[in-house]
Amino acid sequence: MMTKIRSIQDSWLAKSILILTALSFMSLFGVSGYLSSAAGNRPIIRVDDIVVYQDEINNQYNQELQMAKSLFGDSLDISDTMKNAIMQSIVQKDLVNAVLQKTAEDLDVSISNDLIRKIIYSQPEFSDASGNFSLDKFRRLLSASGWSEQKYIETLRQDIIKQHLIQNPTEGINIPDFMTKYLAQLENQRKVFQYITIKPSALKIDRTISDEELEQYYQDFAVEFEEPENRNVSFIDLPVDKLASAVVPGEDEIKAYYQDNISQFVIPEQRRVLQMVFDNQENAQKAYQALQSGKDFYAAAKEFANQDKDDTELGEVSQDMLLADLSEPVFALAAGEYTEPVQSDLGWHIMKVVSVTPKKETKLSDARAKIIDAIRKDRAYEAAYETVARIEDKLGSGATLEEIADEQHVRIHKVVGLNEDGKAASVAPQFKDLASSTDFVDTAFSYNPGEISQVIETDNGFVFVRVDSIKDSHIKDISEVRGEIQKMWETNEKNAIAQEIINDVTHDIENGDSIASVASRFHLPLNTTRALKRNESFAGLNSLQMAELFQEKVGSPKLVNQDDTHLIIVPTKVLQAETTLSDNEKEVLRSKAQSEIGQTAADSLVDAYASNFKVRVKYKYVGLAD
Repeated sequence: MMTKIRSIQDSWLAKSILILTALSFMSLFGVSGYLSSAAGNRPIIRVDDIVVYQDEINNQYNQELQMAKSLFGDSLDISDTMKNAIMQSIVQKDLVNAVLQKTAEDLDVSISNDLIRKIIYSQPEFSDASGNFSLDKFRRLLSASGWSEQKYIETLRQDIIKQHLIQNPTEGINIPDFMTKYLAQLENQRKVFQYITIKPSALKIDRTISDEELEQYYQDFAVEFEEPENRNVSFIDLPVDKLASAVVPGEDEIKAYYQDNISQFVIPEQRRVLQMVFDNQENAQKAYQALQSGKDFYAAAKEFANQDKDDTELGEVSQDMLLADLSEPVFALAAGEYTEPVQSDLGWHIMKVVSVTPKKETKLSDARAKIIDAIRKDRAYEAAYETVARIEDKLGSGATLEEIADEQHVRIHKVVGLNEDGKAASVAPQFKDLASSTDFVDTAFSYNPGEISQVIETDNGFVFVRVDSIKDSHIKDISEVRGEIQKMWETNEKNAIAQEIINDVTHDIENGDSIASVASRFHLPLNTTRALKRNESFAGLNSLQMAELFQEKVGSPKLVNQDDTHLIIVPTKVLQAETTLSDNEKEVLRSKAQSEIGQTAADSLVDAYASNFKVRVKYKYVGLAD
């Protein structure tokens, strides 16, 4: 479930800083909080009283996209599938973090500020030449890596909580060395399977249901023929878009929005940079002279700085991402040029500019339509919440739904025969999804006839519901359900025939007959697989079913049910692969087994924590399916 936060630059500096993942809390160095209070900012994740809001998710999403573009360039084509995967990962991470935060609160697990300070002060990356913690260096390094102080500190705090709640309980899983031989055998063992497929729905029945059987089914399965309670309801819909169209932002407001969100409209010049870093000026000067003599930059970095290509690649950077001592020299170069040795608090550097991406700016005039739309949506939600509050006050004072509809200039819509499954006998097509939603159905079934509900917030606006009438549940007359009984009887008859065949086939195989001879005797089709490893599959079987099959002895039948199909499967041949493993291969097998066991334990532990709370996720508000 855990996901790593990716760095905006693939460099030794970034790797030394971005070592933690988690959700944020507070700062120790006077950095102000950033909890959102924007009007209309919808809650996406709720774990009891802990809430993660829409703008927090969207901010993380935008950061991920910016990181991807920083790594791969603006020409990177990010498909809708990739975007959905990124958003799904963010929501999943924040959901897990919220569960852990709530669990920590319930278990009184707290991480003191003193402990956070001690950890940060002890990290050599933040120490000066004398070995003492340097707040200035701490801030410079975080800035160069695209991290705020608050984010780093909060990440560290949550990471320690994760260690207490997940890592410590699930670590220490060990696979003994002597088991590697057996792991290898299991990994490389192959088996051939033969199987018979029995599909009850394809079987034929040679008679029809009698009147006595029809009556008996009606009595025995009366609950199946119950007409559930249904309700007729009326509702009014107040779409936010209608309110938004009436908002006309002023020129000053448009300009202020542009300035407040300037990072959306102005992307600073970026450069792809290579770097060498040295402990002393002497080695830096040798490398510089080698470059002057025509030596390749990567080759010089390898020879004089002991850096491989990955260490030398700093990636795409803007000027504010570099240390102050390096930013001006680097951004004074043309593409293809490199600096003389430059000193910083981290040592001596030689930097080369590989390419330059010019500054991109969307002018206010070009962004105007987008800004007006954003302001309208924000203001529309503000106005909507005020309108909803006034309506609730009037309803509390006895106003009718008709009076509210007239005042708001909206129609009253009807849903006829709504049941608790969200199905209705009659509803306007444009409101079909609304009427079947959990919030709408729960509301419709929570009030008495004549009562008007509290407001329901939807994707598009707000809804008030009135219960008009209730039709109690009752058993349908036998004449209404004759067709249902007929189908039920036919299904049961076919299942009974299929079970007889299964019993006979299984009995004969268990008594020594081969599956091939049994299939021929019963005129059933026989299938034979190729030699398969346990991580392969056939006939749509999942990994758990395959694992169970590999435990069966040769000649032993195994019944597997797949929806409307029954498979009788027999392992017929085992092929063992003699394998001599190197120490490295042994370690890979052990690590794989330990990792799988550890991940399963961690996932189960998080699920167990979550079961203690009321968890709700509104995926649809971030463009994902619920």
